[in-house]
Amino acid sequence: MQFFDSHAHYDDRRFSNEYPGGVDALLQYICTQGVTRVCNVGASLRSSMESLAMADYYDGRIGYPRFCASVGLHPCDALEVPEMMTADVLDEIRSLAGHAKAVAIGEIGLDYHWDEEHHDRQKAMFDMQLSLAEEVKKPVIIHDRDAHGDTFDILAAHPNVTGILHSYSGSPEMARQLADKGWYISFSGPVTYKNAAKVKDACAIVPEDLLLLETDAPYLPPVPHRGKLNHSGYLVHTAAVMAEIRGTTPEAIAETTYRNACRIFGLPSLSQ
Repeated sequence: MQFFDSHAHYDDRRFSNEYPGGVDALLQYICTQGVTRVCNVGASLRSSMESLAMADYYDGRIGYPRFCASVGLHPCDALEVPEMMTADVLDEIRSLAGHAKAVAIGEIGLDYHWDEEHHDRQKAMFDMQLSLAEEVKKPVIIHDRDAHGDTFDILAAHPNVTGILHSYSGSPEMARQLADKGWYISFSGPVTYKNAAKVKDACAIVPEDLLLLETDAPYLPPVPHRGKLNHSGYLVHTAAVMAEIRGTTPEAIAETTYRNACRIFGLPSLSQ
């Protein structure tokens, strides 16, 4: 099996500080586990720059996964941008999006779990980054936590933008509506959790050509590794549960999600 981890954060300091040998050794290890592509996802201006730097350094190096990157402001990081500096920061993201290894704008979106006060500011930054994605003709990677209704409404206001709902946590009904509009739906460790009935039901109904697989590393490790630092070597566990839910094999999940990730990110397919 070959895996494409469509959403990871290997610029996170915990990998360097806590993993034996650091991130370099970890990336060599996950390559031995069949992980041959990774999209390292930006969440702030700093992490977007670091994601591109990692893609420049690792992509094409023997013994490591192929790397691409996304650039954008996570809703919680976006709140740290003073309003007077919004235009300048968006100009920086626009510039980074022109990098050869930048395949998407993200992760962007709404997070009402960690922020209960600044919803209007979150929505404004989300809207502006969707407009930026349309301008630069890149897909988007959407973060949606406890904000499903507003996320759906804002996406509907940008019909020319498409992309990925990452680490999907919404309802099967919302997944069906998004898929009808051509959105890709990505599943991570929580689909393996016993109490994730809604996520499992959503996984069952996503069309094959819109299904993605991710870790969100270092977050959301799958069973049986909950409580550990997540990494792409654990994708096999998520793929196995997705296969059981969908009545297929882990090999088919790996191949399908690899092919789909290449398509949405505009990358060569497995055979190329």
